[in-house]
Amino acid sequence: MTSLPTLIISFAIVGALLTAWTVWAHKQKNVFWTFLQHFCGVWFIFSGMVKAVDPIGTAYKMEDYFSAFEQTFEGLTNVFAGIAPLFPWLAKSSEGFSIFMIVMEIALGVMLIAGYSRKWTAWLFFLLVFFFTLLTGFTYLTGFVPSDANFFDFAKWGPYVKTQMRVTDCGCFGDFIKLDPKISFFKDLFLMVPALVFLLRPRNMHQLWTPRMRNMVVGISSAATLLFCFQNTYWDLPIVDFRPFKIGTNVRERKALETDAKVDILGWVLQNDSLGKTVTFMEPKPNGYTYAKEYPKSQGWKVKDQIQTDLYIEKDGKRLPITKTKVSEFIVENDSNGETVEVTDDILEEPGYSLMIVAYKLKGQKQMQTIVVQDTIWATDTIQVKKDSVSYQRRIVSVEQKKTEKEVFIPEPSYAERFSKEINPLAESAAKAGWKVYAITTYGDSENAVDLARQTNATYPFYKADDKLLKTIIRANPGVVVWKDGVVLDMYQHRHLPDFETLKAKWK
Repeated sequence: MTSLPTLIISFAIVGALLTAWTVWAHKQKNVFWTFLQHFCGVWFIFSGMVKAVDPIGTAYKMEDYFSAFEQTFEGLTNVFAGIAPLFPWLAKSSEGFSIFMIVMEIALGVMLIAGYSRKWTAWLFFLLVFFFTLLTGFTYLTGFVPSDANFFDFAKWGPYVKTQMRVTDCGCFGDFIKLDPKISFFKDLFLMVPALVFLLRPRNMHQLWTPRMRNMVVGISSAATLLFCFQNTYWDLPIVDFRPFKIGTNVRERKALETDAKVDILGWVLQNDSLGKTVTFMEPKPNGYTYAKEYPKSQGWKVKDQIQTDLYIEKDGKRLPITKTKVSEFIVENDSNGETVEVTDDILEEPGYSLMIVAYKLKGQKQMQTIVVQDTIWATDTIQVKKDSVSYQRRIVSVEQKKTEKEVFIPEPSYAERFSKEINPLAESAAKAGWKVYAITTYGDSENAVDLARQTNATYPFYKADDKLLKTIIRANPGVVVWKDGVVLDMYQHRHLPDFETLKAKWK
């Protein structure tokens, strides 16, 4: 697996090669400044490109940040609490915000390499690195903030606990590589050094080609990036898939592997509310419970969190590290006869082909609608059975139609049409051929799915799952995933759905 040190070495090698070429062309003013320009430019272009293949993933990460910021500022009692309503509005525009940031990041990388408008580039680079540092700093530092405390309530900060972080990772390199928030923060602090260097001495930065050529290079690269982002967001699925449910993944085996993985408990984070103290206790031996002797429960101490190793499995007497992914959270449920039943194993153990329809947000709104129901009027007759006993028998007096108001979900016309004219015909053909067909929506949309199915004449069952899980499976709403024996075979965005004959010919 690629690591951050490997990437940095790669960036340095490419930066050194570009520096050698710049020196050969006699365009440098200072070799050190030139190397920094190329090094940072390559870094930003690569970082932007791995996000450009999946802008929706970056949009989801921005939504996580906006949600965390909203909760943080809502908890304030000063004038800054008025900022909180801004973040839900930003979350609604997260896809556009994501694409804007990606285009800016790649364009800035090109500007650094080309030496485009040196003062403007230096300021833009500084501001963007400063912005990233704020995000990663917030991510990392919330590990010191208890879940029931506000980020700005510094008196309540305690020992670092990874599970307390409001956002799990920064998404700096999309799904290509997941960086620990602490590493991400220090990475951005490292980038602040060249950012300040450029800001203080922009005249030492090199400039390639002519001003007109630099304008063309920056303009063409920005336009190409914008079109590439649109292709991977609005027009089709991401051209490269780094997610754990990518085509070819055996979800059944991966889930079993992650479920069987173990951790060792190295220590404990203990809290005493009466004393107002939080301490960290490291066990002399892994998986021990000796903390209770020094911090007994009878004195008010309670476990707040565990300090654990990373996940691992034991094979041939060796410990092999296991990366936990969203596959371990693959849990699907179904409402049946008023009860919620888990159907995860049914899906993963299903023999043969399956067609999974994923809709992680049903587009539409609820409205009050007048409906006609049957109103039955009953009467109860008393019938003497014996001298000292009677029985009661109900009989229908009349059946009348009654109008009543009921809140129903009304899907957007274009969204409903996707199901009725595109997805449902494919689903019906697949079901006739013996494929298992089902749809999955979110827990919050499970009731709306009943109305959607009724209004679009969908005959397949609608299950429910976590929205982040569904967003990880496929970047389409709705989208279709082809499975066989727990393995992801193929996936399609709703704009590019094949007919069933094409699917049947491909997967015989």
